[in-house]
Amino acid sequence: MALIGTTMVFPNIARVWITAIVATVLLAAVKYSIIPLFALQKVKAPKPKSRLDTGLFYTASAFMPSILLFNLYNDNRVENHIVFSHVLIFAGFLAIVGVLLYYFFKRISGSSEAALLLSFLFWICFWLFEAMYGAVRSLLTALSPTVFMTILAFILVGGAILLRISKPRFLTGHPVYRALTAGLFVIFIINLVPGVSHEIVLQRAIAARLAEGENAPFYIKREFYIDESLPTPDIYWLHLDGMMSMETVERFWGECQDDLREELSRRGFLVYADAELNAGATTYALPALLSPTFYDSFWGEQLSQVDTELMRFRRGILNDKLTQVGVTVARDIAPQYELFAAFAKRGYGMYGLRESGTVWPSVSYAHTNDNAQGLLHNFIRGAGDFPELLSLTTPFNISIDTVPDENIRFVITPHLTIESLAQFTWIVYMDTHMTEVWRHDLTLSRSDHTAIHVYPRAYAYIANKALIHVDNILNGNPNAVIILQADHGFHFGRTQQFLLDQGYSLEQVIELNHSVFSAVRIPAEYGGLGAPIAPLNISRELVNRFVGQNYKLLP
Repeated sequence: MALIGTTMVFPNIARVWITAIVATVLLAAVKYSIIPLFALQKVKAPKPKSRLDTGLFYTASAFMPSILLFNLYNDNRVENHIVFSHVLIFAGFLAIVGVLLYYFFKRISGSSEAALLLSFLFWICFWLFEAMYGAVRSLLTALSPTVFMTILAFILVGGAILLRISKPRFLTGHPVYRALTAGLFVIFIINLVPGVSHEIVLQRAIAARLAEGENAPFYIKREFYIDESLPTPDIYWLHLDGMMSMETVERFWGECQDDLREELSRRGFLVYADAELNAGATTYALPALLSPTFYDSFWGEQLSQVDTELMRFRRGILNDKLTQVGVTVARDIAPQYELFAAFAKRGYGMYGLRESGTVWPSVSYAHTNDNAQGLLHNFIRGAGDFPELLSLTTPFNISIDTVPDENIRFVITPHLTIESLAQFTWIVYMDTHMTEVWRHDLTLSRSDHTAIHVYPRAYAYIANKALIHVDNILNGNPNAVIILQADHGFHFGRTQQFLLDQGYSLEQVIELNHSVFSAVRIPAEYGGLGAPIAPLNISRELVNRFVGQNYKLLP
């Protein structure tokens, strides 16, 4: 989500409330159970004393499941393809399940208070399932998700039976549980209101933008001048997600990159030294790289205003800007990336391949006509859609590979044959995010910020992987045009804060975020390159050379 890299389930305010609730319950346990236990006291836990308590408990069981659902939506609503009405429908379904689950625990435990606590624990385990399973699996590698779910179920049901037998005194603290239901309701409102408010603002902005027509605050180019006399080479864009420039790696880690420079030069690449892109994250970088007119008319100005902001601030500012003009990346920007639309209209076959071992499955889609929406939705939609976010957090195992639309033909290999002038292939690499390092070195924790010191290992891995792919391309097509382009450097808020805490200056942290790898290969047969191309000019140059003169290059 992202998610994808990273789906953040709890915002800070929710963490505070969750902590307060857990602390309240623990204090109640100490007061009503542990202290009396040592005093050899045991009192049978009564049922709720009033209809008010019963109503509060059933109400809490209904909205408890949706607290983290709306939290998930709030944290991913702009970058991902999430329809708010779908979230509301799912929330209604979870409310019914929550009430039934509460009744189930109540029947087993014989206590409304116990049922409330067990329901609370169930939904925490539900929404944090993937995080919990990942932590346990690092110790028990043979553990399957099904077995882990079964273990959790036995623990919860066993806990209900144990509470029925022991009748601990902490289940008699009615004021505590009223406070618990009130706290849950407050957390529910805290997470519901921003989603509703965002949807209202978004829908109003969309209506205003549609009413403005040509006077809308931004413009995305949809029609292109086509020059049929221009050459049509095969083009491969390797998206090296999270890969910094070689110069940055040398400055910050002292790792000489001369061998990589030599290998790239030998294959005909010109590297843009110290390349930077001030987008900060993939979601914001792709519109800048792939839609020049959108960047010139709107997006460039927004990025310049947050140029020195850390990601924890940048993300909120940019998302608010998009919401104010009635735009979401997945629905309004990604399906209309100009680079792909231009080459599709030129007659290119559009292909996408995700090569990422541990993050994305290796699958590919082929595009057969001039409608590029399907390709873009499936390959560069950010963290993904609602089902995908549920897969990344809950026990739901929903495939992230959406069913291709009528304009997309699903295939199982990247070697495709479709009648077209040439092919444009987009290949995504994610392992620069150190997934391979983590997979092979189990001593490293994904939450261990000091793991930044192993970044050069991930860097070397992805560079070697990309070179192998380049060689495979050139073996079959020595005249191919190839782009090696990254989108950002360190972009997690916790990593940036760790760097600041370690004494790095704000300027250095921003540099480590903006630094991107960038190299282009255009053979002499297609005009060659006299100088490296800046990242923001690559799409402009490709379209001008092989589609028609449609863009002015940035200085």
